Amino acid sequence: MDKFIFGITGATGAGKSTVSKLFRDLGVYVANADKASRAVTQKGSQCLSEICHKFGSNVITKTGELDRKALGKIVFNDKEKLQLLNNITHKYIKSYLENEITNSTSPIAAIDGAVIIGSPVMDMCKLMVVVIADTATRIERITKRDNIDKKTAQMRVNSQMTNEEYCQYADYIIENNDEINLGECVEKIYNKIKNISKK
Repeated sequence: MDKFIFGITGATGAGKSTVSKLFRDLGVYVANADKASRAVTQKGSQCLSEICHKFGSNVITKTGELDRKALGKIVFNDKEKLQLLNNITHKYIKSYLENEITNSTSPIAAIDGAVIIGSPVMDMCKLMVVVIADTATRIERITKRDNIDKKTAQMRVNSQMTNEEYCQYADYIIENNDEINLGECVEKIYNKIKNISKK
């Protein structure tokens, strides 16, 4: 693959989608790992069959689709089960993303995803842009975005790596607590990535 690929990652509620949109506006092709995850777990897929085999038929709806809420209740409180789920899905997600990016026209592409670090998708990325925000800001964003209560939002936050853990893998860090000029920040990083991609 002759494209320069980087990752856009960070915990839920940090604002990865906003950052991804700004990169997209600058001409970067942005593939979304969450969309890829939905695509590979569609009704009748091999990936969904493996999930059902490991987690039981309770995670499948009557119409044969993945019951994300039921699965979420199982994995968000249990890191071992979350790891088991990731082990099933990540290989399918990587393959899907490789196809999607290969078919894109931009020479620079990014993958937007919360769980890139430590997954096979990380091998595709030449560098990592990490988006962080403080916990209170993230919880507020998650409750509004997903229409859930603060306790459930806190559980989601607790199930992921901390900002400090994400930052250990960062080539560039964007602090997204609403008070910075995100557009300027993203453009500076984009220009640096563009120069690196030419080398």
